[in-house]
Amino acid sequence: METESQIRKLPAAPSDDAQGEILLLVSDFARELATYVEGTPDANGIHQAIRPLNKLFTTEIRVTAQKFSPFVRGATGIRGGALYFIHPKFHPLDQESDIRTDDDDGIFVDQVMEMSDQ
Repeated sequence: METESQIRKLPAAPSDDAQGEILLLVSDFARELATYVEGTPDANGIHQAIRPLNKLFTTEIRVTAQKFSPFVRGATGIRGGALYFIHPKFHPLDQESDIRTDDDDGIFVDQVMEMSDQ
């Protein structure tokens, strides 16, 4: 009886269909992952955990971008003021600042053209 009890505790014998076993394991994993990725409304959900890191990542990446102006440095408009380039809003969370022609930190199109001529 003791031996039979120990035999029952052993794992099931390997299947003759190895591909079927692998497919079953992969599909179970994919199902569990899909449930996890879909998200949950509680604070421990994947979307809730990623959101602050995603915001930080986006901010850090955008800080590294050069300020490129599609204008010639110091160009003025019809009314004599500096020209402005207003970024299109593709996403409600986009927060690009407007580009001015009197911005000292920017890279202007005339500078790019000069570098390309060299």
